Amino acid sequence: MSHTSRRRVLQAAALVLALGAPASAQQQQETEFASWRVPGWSFTPGLSIGAVRDNNVALAAPGETAPADADTLFGIEPFGSLEFFSTRTEFSGGYRGYLRRYMEIEELNGFDQRLHVQLRHHATRRLTIFVRDNYLDVPTTDEVQLNGLPFLRTGSRTNSFVAGFESRLTKFTDLSSRYEHTWVDFDNEGTVLTGGFVNGVQTDLTRRFSARTSAGVEYSVRFADLNEGTRSMRFHDVGGVFTHALGAHTTFSAAAGLSHLTDDFQDETRTAPYFRAGLMHHLETATVGASYERSFVPSFGFGGSNESQELRAVVHMPIPTNRAYVQGSVAWRRSIPLIATDLELDSIVTRATVGYALARWLRLEGSHAFTRQDSKVTGGEINRHRIGAQIVISQPMRIQ
Repeated sequence: MSHTSRRRVLQAAALVLALGAPASAQQQQETEFASWRVPGWSFTPGLSIGAVRDNNVALAAPGETAPADADTLFGIEPFGSLEFFSTRTEFSGGYRGYLRRYMEIEELNGFDQRLHVQLRHHATRRLTIFVRDNYLDVPTTDEVQLNGLPFLRTGSRTNSFVAGFESRLTKFTDLSSRYEHTWVDFDNEGTVLTGGFVNGVQTDLTRRFSARTSAGVEYSVRFADLNEGTRSMRFHDVGGVFTHALGAHTTFSAAAGLSHLTDDFQDETRTAPYFRAGLMHHLETATVGASYERSFVPSFGFGGSNESQELRAVVHMPIPTNRAYVQGSVAWRRSIPLIATDLELDSIVTRATVGYALARWLRLEGSHAFTRQDSKVTGGEINRHRIGAQIVISQPMRIQ
């Protein structure tokens, strides 16, 4: 496979992960580290310095007499990534910190942290194993993007671990399976948020009917332990999957089946259909995609479960490939709780970055992030805009 073809495949795979992550985790990790794909070992240190205008620093839902607090913050982001690429093994790990200093509301100063590591190894011609882990420590819940989570100014720590394999059983039959564990914790002082963990296994068996079309079956089981162990739930999903290449650069995928939920706390069970679909288009200089999903999922915010609908779209232009580039995503999510006393949430999260590489090691970027949530109660609508600009300095270094 040529270098260009491999890069397209990897871009497509990254987008599939972003769009098609199971609802058990609901932790949508966006690419934050530019991969220069240097053969062998490489290390990329970096630093970004910029300013952001935040029109609602407290994530408040103000009334007519209580406008939201706005402030300007200055940020310094040290980051670094370590990568290894060979014909059989791909490894990457990275860390990013974010030192925030507000002009007026100094109580909100702090330091965010993000860490990721992933490994993909072709053990044999028919077997590939993979491992991924992402850790996030941020000051507000709208940056976490977990299902059923109200937007609040409270510290949030999450970790998502995935490990599995992909195997070609026969010339036309593939088997894949993966284990996932998602852990969430909050600074609970003055809030009603509850954390916990969800873990489970998903297995797919597919058959290729042609070079463009494949179909098969899937089964997953997830166990949720929320609210300090007081809420225990089990989710079973079984259905069919379908993938079809609409063209050389466009892929359509879909899945449908039945979800069965057992809630020990409520002593009840529920069964309903689930559905998801995605469309992806990838070219030499950009990858775009969209997806929709409807399913039963655990809710970390109130320690329960809900019926979730989510619509996502992303655009990704690799930085090493494009001198001018755009990275963007938009997500709409509706969470309808199964317990009537919990809040129904409609959430919108958009993020966009426009950049220009003055040199291989120097970039100028402008960004905009918008978060909106409506809890369907009077005064329950939260809107937040963040507009910023920054200088990014980074340079890959080959490790001999």
